[in-house]
Amino acid sequence: MASGWGCQHQTTHEGIADWCRLLSHPCDPGCKGCVLYGHRLFSVSDTPSNAAFERRKKKERSDNPLGDR
Repeated sequence: MASGWGCQHQTTHEGIADWCRLLSHPCDPGCKGCVLYGHRLFSVSDTPSNAAFERRKKKERSDNPLGDR
C-alpha cells in the first residue's frame, strides 16, 4: 500500500510486504475490520468502506439533538 500515511498495523509477514497484523491478511485499505472502514471515502468505488461511510454520514447527530424541547 503506497499512500501518504502509515498504518500502525501494517508489517511484513512471510514475504508479503503489506500485511495487516490487526486482521491477519494482506492489507486491503477500507475492508471491513480496517481502522479506516466507514471513516474515509475512497476513490475506488467498489470499496465496502464507501457504502459504510455514506450510511455513517446519514446517522450523524444534529447540532440540537433534543429538537425544540
